[in-house]
Amino acid sequence: MILPPSLPPFLQVCGPGKAQHCDKNLYVSGICYLMDTKHHETRNITTGYQKCLKGNVDLVFLFDGSQSMSTDNFNTIKEFMIRVMEELHNSTIHFAAVQFSKNVNVAFQFNDYIRDPNPQKLLAKVEHEALVTNTFKAIEYVAQNVFTSENGMREGANKVMIIITDGEATDEYNNVDGKSIRAAKKKGILRLVIGIGHHFNSTESQQKLQTIASEPTQEFVKVLAGFEELKDSFNDLQSKIYAIEGTDVDILTYFLFISLHAPLTAWQDRIVLGAVGADNWAGGLLEQQKGLIGEKFITTPSHRKEMDGAYLGYSLAFLQHQKKEFYAVGAPRYQHVGRVLIFGARSSPSNWTLTQEIEGKQIGSYFGGVLCSVDLDNNNETDLLLIGAPQHFEDMKGGRVYVYSWAQVGKLGKETGYSLGRFGAAMTDLADINGDGLADVAVGAPLEDENRGAVYIYHGFPSHLAAAFRMSLLRATESQ
Repeated sequence: MILPPSLPPFLQVCGPGKAQHCDKNLYVSGICYLMDTKHHETRNITTGYQKCLKGNVDLVFLFDGSQSMSTDNFNTIKEFMIRVMEELHNSTIHFAAVQFSKNVNVAFQFNDYIRDPNPQKLLAKVEHEALVTNTFKAIEYVAQNVFTSENGMREGANKVMIIITDGEATDEYNNVDGKSIRAAKKKGILRLVIGIGHHFNSTESQQKLQTIASEPTQEFVKVLAGFEELKDSFNDLQSKIYAIEGTDVDILTYFLFISLHAPLTAWQDRIVLGAVGADNWAGGLLEQQKGLIGEKFITTPSHRKEMDGAYLGYSLAFLQHQKKEFYAVGAPRYQHVGRVLIFGARSSPSNWTLTQEIEGKQIGSYFGGVLCSVDLDNNNETDLLLIGAPQHFEDMKGGRVYVYSWAQVGKLGKETGYSLGRFGAAMTDLADINGDGLADVAVGAPLEDENRGAVYIYHGFPSHLAAAFRMSLLRATESQ
């Protein structure tokens, strides 16, 4: 961890698997503590820490039944709703469901769910209407006729409407002067919109989706490329539902690593954490807002199925090049070979750009599991990025470290190897230990020397590291 020079030195202690029980569910999130030199806690970082629900949530699924989708896709929506209700049945959330097409058809009311909260039974008789898409008519109907105490809405409950659609509304005439949306706002209904399919490829069509969502619209509109992606959207939806109670991140997220670094200008004073469990373990980053009051989730620019289970955010390194800020983020389980993604971060907190991807070459090598940035000449410019692949195996040598500069690629070597040594499982840049004014690097191999472990020292040169180690440190035996 690198801290801004204006702050006193801190010791970082993180618990990535901190768990708690709530409504018979087990939540696993993380927490980090910053301690001073006397080990006194000065603050804690609970980015994404899932609090237990404090109140009730009444939630209506308003789902599209128009002719633009196939019956199979319509059934996919039903299966998605069933899964959400099954997963959250132990919570304080009550559900209702309404299909919209030319007509508005109530599948079941809150009272029906209270009497028998079995989603399979509640949706068993729902049939695909397959006509036009009267979205605005349906929104107003739900606001006025479903969110009522007569139909089971609870007094004081948070009200949520999840609108799932595959096409633009065909009844904008029903929203003259925004009357349909006003009806929902008047009731205080939070509106989350999921748009599915090619009809939402254009900017114009996505902007129309935003007109029916709550604000900020970027937080409450999700566009999926196809219906198959709906099945993997549960975690994201769950996090947004729970955000109503004061948190706004995925409850299945682990927070493993934190990076604070010295600012060159005021906007560079960031706190960034890895969140490997987000989005079906695809992972991502969380940028902590100034003052530790909120966070922003960063991942690949669009949903990519191949990222599932990639563990993006497992490792994290800050880079600086030509006064521009970058973050190298490891995804060691990407497609089993591993990958490192380089993000550029500009002055605007929302302006994160994926600039480069570096892919591993060997299955199971855990490429990207360990990252280390090196400034050889201490000029606040990153010269090298070291990428560890501790489970790489070749020629009876276990583990490998790849060395990337802005212009070329190399690797660190050892004349002898241990097949299970896990060379590269730990790395760090060092102060100048040989007096030449350039930084040096230490690389750990924790299972070498009959599991006693070893550390290898590589000296720095003006533009590269020595390819061979200059010193090895072995763990002393008990007799020594």
